[in-house]
Amino acid sequence: MVLEYMEAAWDAIKNAKRLVIKIGTKSILLDDRSFDFKTMTALIQDIKDMVKNQDKQVVLVTSGAVAAGMKKIGMKERPRDLVQQQVAAAVGNPLLLNEYVRMFDDMPVAQILLTQQDLSNRKSYVHFSNAMEMMLKMKIIPVLNENDVVSIDELVGTKSGESGKDYNFSDNDVLSALVAASINADLLIVMSDVDGLYTKHPNSKNAEFLPYVEKITDEILAMGQEGGKSGRGGMATKLKAAEIATTSGAWMVICHAKKTNIGELIKGGGKCTVFKPSERLSGKKVWMIFAANVDGRILLDAGAVNAVKSGASVLLPGITKVIGEFNKSDVIEIWDEKNNIMLGKGMTSHSSQEIEHFLKLMKQDIKLFKSQEIGEIILRDNLALIL
Repeated sequence: MVLEYMEAAWDAIKNAKRLVIKIGTKSILLDDRSFDFKTMTALIQDIKDMVKNQDKQVVLVTSGAVAAGMKKIGMKERPRDLVQQQVAAAVGNPLLLNEYVRMFDDMPVAQILLTQQDLSNRKSYVHFSNAMEMMLKMKIIPVLNENDVVSIDELVGTKSGESGKDYNFSDNDVLSALVAASINADLLIVMSDVDGLYTKHPNSKNAEFLPYVEKITDEILAMGQEGGKSGRGGMATKLKAAEIATTSGAWMVICHAKKTNIGELIKGGGKCTVFKPSERLSGKKVWMIFAANVDGRILLDAGAVNAVKSGASVLLPGITKVIGEFNKSDVIEIWDEKNNIMLGKGMTSHSSQEIEHFLKLMKQDIKLFKSQEIGEIILRDNLALIL
């Protein structure tokens, strides 16, 4: 049965028109942190062939700026000091881009350094998508990386708290998936230092290699492993990327960068793990679930939970509690009354202060409350369920 699934998967991968390729830190650098020109050159040649001869559109997401900067500065170990990491990234980014410009030769290359806020803000997310569309139509190769110099979210990790505020994207694996979602890519290829997903750590005696994942379950997510010292992303972040990519309707492949020829992989297969896409959500809903910062949450009673699951908007009478402070049009989470199960995320039509005011009014002066034109708290079109 797996063989049958794989045949269909390779047909889809072979015919993918728009691709995002992410290559990790360990994949583009040697042990002494100098550039691995053999691996990089082979990848660039494959990308050039796909764009020039196969009429494909390719986006490259690259890691390695901090490590490359460390090499130039003379740092022997990755610094713990945040500012020193930012300095290393500032030094490494032009070094990295120069090598890509040189290797792509006659093909135009565009550098895009993104912060977490660039994709969490809806307007900038749309502007980014539009710019990417134009670049791809003009056969320009976008080369993307996290802007570590001004954005520390990737360097220090994600943050969340009981205030209801939450931040997304702390790794280039996740960034590549968000990019794939934002441009409706057909395929995301994550090139790493492992062949793909194993049931346990690859060095374990009982580890089994999984060539195909039809659905990302809790069991699959539990197989994630932590990354090493050179890069930040381990298997856990790759599985997070797989969640985003497959939800947006894209196939995803994890393969070993130093053992895989991407051109041959796409045409005929090879050792890797393939993730099957689920039903494609709208770009707006993918953005709400995976890219947008979450500024708070509301809790719903049982009746409201059932109504939302059945396709209704979120109405004020169903809200039992407001957590955090948020403004109109912010993205918030929707939870059940016991705060145990998250139903989804949505863009609110009212601020937290307004909602709390309306809730008090509803209890204290029902006549005055009914005279208010409150409307929906979250319109159905602005709600993305995850159940």
